[in-house]
Amino acid sequence: MLMQAGCRAVPIGRVRGGWVIAAMVVSLLASVGCDLARPRWLGGGESSDEQGPEQIVDADTAFTLLPPTPAATQQPQRPVRSTTVLSVLHVQIPHERRAAAEKVWNHLREDVLDSELALRLRRNGLRVGFGQAQWWDAIKAALDAIEGHRVSYMDAVRLPPGFPLGLELDTEPRDQTLFLVQPDGILSGDTWPQSRNVLLVTCGPDLQQAELVHLFVYPEVRQRLPGWRWVRTEAGLWQTPKQSGRIFHAAGFSVVLGPGEFVLLAPSADAEVFGLIGGAFLISEEDGRRYDSYVFLRPELTHVGRPG
Repeated sequence: MLMQAGCRAVPIGRVRGGWVIAAMVVSLLASVGCDLARPRWLGGGESSDEQGPEQIVDADTAFTLLPPTPAATQQPQRPVRSTTVLSVLHVQIPHERRAAAEKVWNHLREDVLDSELALRLRRNGLRVGFGQAQWWDAIKAALDAIEGHRVSYMDAVRLPPGFPLGLELDTEPRDQTLFLVQPDGILSGDTWPQSRNVLLVTCGPDLQQAELVHLFVYPEVRQRLPGWRWVRTEAGLWQTPKQSGRIFHAAGFSVVLGPGEFVLLAPSADAEVFGLIGGAFLISEEDGRRYDSYVFLRPELTHVGRPG
């Protein structure tokens, strides 16, 4: 109804056998990351601090439906390389206004993930919705109507296939205890002194349908260690800070998206439980007020070398 047929959920198990995000994840994300926390994103546009109600801008948010481009003229065939342009929008909703934000979910689908995974995410304090560009105006209107909401956005990021990007949610390290509901239903926890919370995002063309985007999202906690290390990549050697951490695979998901489709990650009702992943990552306190983070992710494929 709201989604094209191209949007389909993919079991998490395909990550280990498909995209390789093990050795590069811990090291590269320290140098390639975006700060989702206020007041701005690292390397991106500054958040709006103007007087009056804050609005989600229409221009170039990458979520607004655009008119189709004219057909390309015939050109000689050239090798095609696919990269993904990722657009991210961070909207903070005052915690006491959570009920007003329910209108957003009227324009999103929550049945794309299988029921077992969706239930586990909710138990971990995470709620995931899937939308389409043609419904963005209604979603935007519902968000803009919420009193006291705050908006952050930045320029889109171009990502090579399988390259991990970290979206930092904390402005500074902090001591925290995190709890995770495992696939078997067992609750486990650990303490992370002086750590930061990050959303780990990886995307690229789907292995079965090259015109679709395969998106992976995982919560990750990181701790900075003294010193630096060199990491070899296709682009050469990168110097990155040493760090330790943990990727919470049980609280992550992957999905295949078609053109114009996007994902929303927000706290579920269970996020109120102390230390649970959803609350620790997506509920923050600033200036004495609690906020729920609504993180919109829209990946779009671009084909370098394709005519037009």
